Amino acid sequence: MEWLIAQVSLLYSILLTLSLFNIVILLWLGITVLLYAAKRTLAVWLAGLGLVAGALFFVSHTAFIVQTATGAPPALTTWWPVGWMSLIYAPYAWYLAILWHAGYWGASAVQFRRRHRLQLGIVTLLGLGLLAIFATARPMHANIVLAGRYFVTAPLFLGMPLLVLVYPVFVFLCIGFSFEALMRPGPVELPVQQPARLRARPWLITSTMSLLGVSVLMLLMLLYLVVYAGRASMSMMLDQPLIEAYWLDIIISLAITAAVVSTGQAVVAYEIFTGRTVPRRGLRRQWHEALVLAGGFSGAVSVSFSAGMHPIYTALIATVLVAVVLSLLGWRAHLERQRSMEQLRPFAESERVFEGALSQEALRPEEAALPLLEALCRDTLEARSAYLIPAGHVSALVSAPISYPPSASADRDWRDVLERCSSPDTMAVSLDPAQCAGAIWAIPLWSARGLMGALLLGEKVNGGLYSEEEMEIARASGEHLLDTVAAIVLTRRLVALQRQRLTELRVLDQQSRRVLHDEVLPAIHAALLELGGDRQGREAADAARQLAAVHKRVSALIREMPSGAASRLEEIGLLAALQETVTAEFGADFDTTEWAIAPDAEAEAKSLPATVASVVFHAAREVVRNSARHGRGGSAGRPLHLRMEVTWRGGLELAISDDGVGIAPGSAHSSAGGHGLELHSTMLAVVGGSLVTDARPGGGIRTVLYAPR
Repeated sequence: MEWLIAQVSLLYSILLTLSLFNIVILLWLGITVLLYAAKRTLAVWLAGLGLVAGALFFVSHTAFIVQTATGAPPALTTWWPVGWMSLIYAPYAWYLAILWHAGYWGASAVQFRRRHRLQLGIVTLLGLGLLAIFATARPMHANIVLAGRYFVTAPLFLGMPLLVLVYPVFVFLCIGFSFEALMRPGPVELPVQQPARLRARPWLITSTMSLLGVSVLMLLMLLYLVVYAGRASMSMMLDQPLIEAYWLDIIISLAITAAVVSTGQAVVAYEIFTGRTVPRRGLRRQWHEALVLAGGFSGAVSVSFSAGMHPIYTALIATVLVAVVLSLLGWRAHLERQRSMEQLRPFAESERVFEGALSQEALRPEEAALPLLEALCRDTLEARSAYLIPAGHVSALVSAPISYPPSASADRDWRDVLERCSSPDTMAVSLDPAQCAGAIWAIPLWSARGLMGALLLGEKVNGGLYSEEEMEIARASGEHLLDTVAAIVLTRRLVALQRQRLTELRVLDQQSRRVLHDEVLPAIHAALLELGGDRQGREAADAARQLAAVHKRVSALIREMPSGAASRLEEIGLLAALQETVTAEFGADFDTTEWAIAPDAEAEAKSLPATVASVVFHAAREVVRNSARHGRGGSAGRPLHLRMEVTWRGGLELAISDDGVGIAPGSAHSSAGGHGLELHSTMLAVVGGSLVTDARPGGGIRTVLYAPR
């Protein structure tokens, strides 16, 4: 007898622990889903309230256990309807949440929605029928008290309460249909959601299988009561609580607990019910803390209660436990903060842009970006590999991708990836690692002037998923890296340009002084001496020849001085001067030269400042010169055609394209247009414009120059 009492006490303690644990976890999950949701849609409310309904059931279940043990049944009058309402709503909400997760309400899930429309209607009707039965049933506590247990006695079917017979069928259908939806889900709306769905699937299947086992167990138990025992056996079981009933309750509670933990893992690790595209790292940490708190609290309270302690001691134990857990959580938060500061320290340090700009070394932008990229990928993101791909206006300054680790190869054409980064609202684009050098995500990088590049991330070292915070950090860091490298390159080019100009001016000044002093002035002096004497005939002719030679030398010196194109631009305008120059200097180098000038662009181009127009003119002339020089590729008989397109898109956009031999994708010339255009792209960047060169799909090169008003 003592052994039986001890066994019942142990089972009672375990049952109470499981019930309290489920209350804490389900409430935490339900409130978390509602608070962390991206948008609180109807589906989010259904999922969150379904978890809360499960917690309310275990509240009534805990009250039922405690009141049964203490022999105070009247207090169950309040919890009885709460428990039944929660039992009816929870499986139905689970089915709706799984349908939402599987894409039932997505625009592209037509077949999936058609397949589950009938099933959803069936469980909806059954749920409404159960609510009607419960509302009109005659509860047992109104007229029959059986050992402190309350049940529903009417209406009856085959000697059993109809509510008790229909409910397991309802649960079985809800869980079974959920399992079918998980095995054959609909298409995802966003590709970024696919990895999270695939990784959450095993956890959701585990939860569904656990709940399916609970429903099967309930069906078998009720079938046994109906077929072999009938109502008398039920009354006897309720009158005399057997140890088998405790075991059955524990098995069902364990199955539900497994389902709860699996669902929580899917919710916090993959954000399946919050509507977010990627999970957040902080939520997983909070989940682990909630598990520790729920396990410790429920275990301490149940042990103290089953041991027959005074309620004040139970409250004291729970209070001490909560204080200890809060201290540990604060200590862990402090460690996380220290770790975050260590990760951010490389980004807070100076990039030494000033020293780098004045450096006389060769231009190697990866030297400035690689330390920060390594800190980002190795310490913060824990990525195996990463590629920083420049695009748009930045590609004129940062011509080649920057790889982590440096040995990783990024030698491919990334235009197809950049084309998918078409919106600044896109957080990430899913990639095929087999075709993208091991990268699985492309994070678009944007500036006020448009797409500036993409940060490609490989798999994490631990095989996990990238969290939302990590992708946001990666995006901000990638934009910062490209800005920093572009600023260093731009400043270095400007300094180099200024140094070159100073050198040229000094050389030109010295050359001019030397020519005038050593050649021109003596020649003029000699000519004057010849003409000032009495010599005639041959002497005069010699003097005339000397003056002609002086004239020729001065003319050559004038031609070597900077061009006076600025005055010509002011006279006839940018586009007319450009047409005149292309026709006069390069007309014979192309088979045809086609111009396509939008009327508004021709009018707006005249309003460009003189400095901007001059920069555009010389840059366009250099592009045309490169096409004329390299377009035929050494084959004089190769056809070569030039096309000039001028449009106005908030600024002057000049597209110069040819059908020559083109450039190799991924080469240094593919982004910056060759080293001859580095200075011109730099000058365009100074005035707020850009120069981007790319290979045409059909062959040739297309260079786009942009200059603001």
